[in-house]
Amino acid sequence: MSLKKIISTLKSLPLILVFAFIISVVFGSLSSLVSAKADTSTDTESDTGSINLNSTLPHGGYARITAEFAPDSTGIWQKTGITDLSTYVGLMRKSAAVSPLATKLNDGSTLFANNSFTLRDATSLTATCMFTGDLMCLKGQQFAAGVKSSYDFWPMYKYVAPIFNSADFVCGNLETLLSESNPITENQVNAANGQPQCNGPKIYLNALRKAGFDMLVTANNHTCDWGAVGITETKTHLNEFGFANTGTHFFEDPAGGEDRFVIFEVNGIKLAILSYTHIINQRGYLNAAQMDKMVHLFEREKVKADIDSAKAKGADFVAVYCHWGIENTETLNSYQLNDSKFLVESGADLIIGSHPHCLQRCEYLESESGKKVLCMYSMGNFCSSMVRDINNDTIILKVTLEKSAAENETTMTSASYIPCHAMTKDGHSFVVVPTSEVFNGGYKSSVLDSAKARIDKLMNNVIPCCEN
Repeated sequence: MSLKKIISTLKSLPLILVFAFIISVVFGSLSSLVSAKADTSTDTESDTGSINLNSTLPHGGYARITAEFAPDSTGIWQKTGITDLSTYVGLMRKSAAVSPLATKLNDGSTLFANNSFTLRDATSLTATCMFTGDLMCLKGQQFAAGVKSSYDFWPMYKYVAPIFNSADFVCGNLETLLSESNPITENQVNAANGQPQCNGPKIYLNALRKAGFDMLVTANNHTCDWGAVGITETKTHLNEFGFANTGTHFFEDPAGGEDRFVIFEVNGIKLAILSYTHIINQRGYLNAAQMDKMVHLFEREKVKADIDSAKAKGADFVAVYCHWGIENTETLNSYQLNDSKFLVESGADLIIGSHPHCLQRCEYLESESGKKVLCMYSMGNFCSSMVRDINNDTIILKVTLEKSAAENETTMTSASYIPCHAMTKDGHSFVVVPTSEVFNGGYKSSVLDSAKARIDKLMNNVIPCCEN
């Protein structure tokens, strides 16, 4: 409509309607300007996985989730939020020089920001920790998560997020690279040496963060699929998204001396996580010096030294991830049996296996001194696009740690498992669904019933099934 016609029309209208029209135009213009300004500050994900981490994705995705832990000046990962300061006064009073996460109290003392303690009584601390197996990002998963030129992996994890939300700490095995300089698995024309070079978009980390993972281990057979560049870019993105990680290193360490383990202070308990692999694909992409520095191979002398170093730095409890075994079989090999015993004698408190892509049995191993250590020989895939039942049956390992202030000792007071199965649900593929109706929102399925029966048989009552 021309300006002349608009004026003519306005002259024929009552004055009150003319006034209303002018107001609507003015406010509509202001609204458009505000929207335009907001649009210019939001970059959505491109084909390379680049994203404004504070933005909302146009396809109904989500903004970057803030990490619950951050490293202090000594390298210990601490809780970043405090909900009730009064609970912790007198329990933790540290120097403000220790970390920027310290908070000044009204009485002038300093309280460290990790103190979301779970107190059973005045003399003990407890922490609930959860562990998973392989977090794959295979071609099928990438295809299923594709939304226009972006990816949304969140549906695969939304049913386990409430479970993780009940834990104080969650860790899994990231069995993929996140290297934008190299093609992701979905776009690879030919697999190298008949094997896929596992590589996904970095936005995969947003789904893991939203699900509730605090830490990811990275030593596995696909670590070197894209050489030093792949390792470097993956670690860069893990740091960018606020994930603690261990198992690989920068060749030129920007931190000036990164530990070969990570220590979390969880509710006052210092938990060390270590990660090693027995197997490496595409080893030719790294020279000897790079391999020695950048990848945690299972070398007994180094493993023992790492455990000793973690304890010297104050670790109360040591959990070791080992990438070992034979793929797609429940049968253990000699390396698993022998090296698990070595880990027990070397001071490990919990052993978590990966690589077979299926669950394997678990048992308590006893050291020469009589100490019992839980060994999960293989946690299997947690999320993947593999098709067999054994590849899709999985568990969440739930352990409770308790630290006695009087004796200054930390023990694992309970261990249990939550059975899950990756399946098609709600129109999405490869969704990890707990088998229990208590955890999955009341969903009943014969597929889940069968999965639980298989998992329970394999666990063989060594540790109980967690039903609620």
